[in-house]
Order: sequence, then C-alpha cells, then structure tokens
Amino acid sequence: MGSVKNKLRQLIPQKILYLYYLRAAKKAVSFDLKRRVHDKVYSDSEAEKVKRDLTLAYHIVEKGLTMPVPRPGFGRPIVVNLVDTVLKYRKLNLPPDEMEYTQSVSVLKEYSDFHEHIKFNLDTEVAGKLALLENEFKSAHGLKQIQISREEYFKHANSPFDLFCRSRYSVRNYTSEEIPLAVLHNCIDLAQKSPSFCNRQPNRVHIVKSPGLKKQILEIQNGNRGFGHMAETLLVISSVISTTKDIHERNENHLNGGIFIMSLLNALHFNHIGACSLNWGVANDKDVILRRILDIPENEVLLMIISCGNVPDHFSIAASPRKSAKEITIEHLK
Repeated sequence: MGSVKNKLRQLIPQKILYLYYLRAAKKAVSFDLKRRVHDKVYSDSEAEKVKRDLTLAYHIVEKGLTMPVPRPGFGRPIVVNLVDTVLKYRKLNLPPDEMEYTQSVSVLKEYSDFHEHIKFNLDTEVAGKLALLENEFKSAHGLKQIQISREEYFKHANSPFDLFCRSRYSVRNYTSEEIPLAVLHNCIDLAQKSPSFCNRQPNRVHIVKSPGLKKQILEIQNGNRGFGHMAETLLVISSVISTTKDIHERNENHLNGGIFIMSLLNALHFNHIGACSLNWGVANDKDVILRRILDIPENEVLLMIISCGNVPDHFSIAASPRKSAKEITIEHLK
C-alpha cells in the first residue's frame, strides 16, 4: 500500500501536492486557532487573564532583583503597571490568597525595600503607587528572592528525586569558567532518555560558544537583559518536523521537545551547571534571523534557548513560587 501511495505522489505535480497539504493543514489547525482567537477577543476568562498579567509583571521585577548587579530604578513602567493590575485584581473581588496576587504584592514591597536600602529616590509616581500599596495591602505576603551559595544550591544534586527537583531554580548569574563539551554531551545523552513518540527522537541541540554568535542570538531574544551576556554557552533546542508523519502530529515536535528540555535542565543541574530557559515566543522575522545565524534547516522548528554557565560562590535566584497539586488538579473519580 505504501509503495502505491509513493507512486501516486510521484505522478502528481509538487505544486498541486503542496496546495493539497496546505488545505489539509489549515483545516486541521482551524479549530485550535478559533479557540485561541476567541480567548484573546472575549472576556470569558477575565480572572485568569488578570492573574496572567500579574505573573508576567511580577516575574520581570523579581528577575530584576536577582540580577548580578540590579540597576537602580529598573523596570519603572512594569512596576507602575503591576501596581495598577493589583488594584484591578482587588476591584474584581478575586480571592485574596491566590499566589499570583500575594506574590505580586510581596515583590513590589521587596522592590521598594531594595531602593530604600541603596538610598535611591524613586520618581514621584512610582513612589506614590508603592506607598499606596504598602498602606492598603499589609496582609498580603509572598516569597522573597533567595540569596544562596554555590555549595548550598547544588547540595541536593545527588539527593533523592524529591529533594533534587525542589533544589533546581533558574540561574541568571555565571562565571567565565568554561563548560567542557564532554560535560554538555553527557547532559544531552541523559536528556535523550526522555520519552519520544515512537522513538523517533526529533530533538536537536545547537551548542553555541562563539562570542559573536552568542551576541547575535541574545540581541533577538527578549528576556536575557542584565545576565545573558554572562552565559558561557547557549543551547538552542530545535526539533525535526520531518519526523512527524502528517498534520495530525503537528504538536509532537513541541510536546517531545518540552519533555526533552526539562530532562536537559535536570541533567545540567546534576552536573553542577547553572541554567536558565529563555523563551522563543517571537515574531517570524526573529525566527528567520536565528535560522540564518546558525544555518538551521527549514525542516527544524525552533523551540527554546538555554543559557548556561558555572555559578559564582554567592548569587541570587528568583523565588518563583509554584501552586500546589491541589490547586491545579481536577479529579475525575467516578
């Protein structure tokens, strides 16, 4: 049967075949696209969207607080927006114990304390909003950023799985010490034990150590300011589209890639290497630029960049609290 299909494909002009597959692809993804567009246009999930906006903003601020050298007055527009979103959350009468809300208030208070400690005068608008927050949200408490030593950070790198998992955080502070290629290859070998659809192993890792290439890549990735330049190595993760059989397997590259990336992050931690996931949710033009920089084939989809480096003796990590299992679990028991 397979040989018959191949012969038929050879008889059909490539342009017609291309249009046929394009039509089939549009039909397959339209249902998902409509759901996503509906979510962005209509306010069916207002509470979730407010919590989303809180998380996006507070995480930027907490990252800024853990930079190797936090810049005085950093993130002004983000801080102003975060205070306004906290006020919006309260106006909607949403639960006062939700993690997104309490952590947002806590991070803003920590931002204020940081500038008070370094004796930096914030501008009138920011200072006023932070003062309002301090007066009206005294009962909300979250987690502060963590000051840690290298020894303490890797203390559980060889511990039982539960302690190991809880000990790994994103690291945004690195030394210039080189990571041997052999160590990186070992980490990738460990990640290769991740589940793979029908063992097709679609993942590819582009190891980037060239200072010039790293600079070009970091310039088009939005989210590494203040620490990206310190990374000794960048790992660019992609996945081969040709390993999927048809359009109904369109999500497999990202699903398999996600499993692989988490295993790789754990392997880096196990080998005492600090790492931070840099998202690749970018516009098409940036995707094209990265492909050109690393000469990545058209049949690979780009998934993520990981910054890596050996860590200094003392550094800071973002608390980034997680919701409990009960908060994210829907149980279907009968």
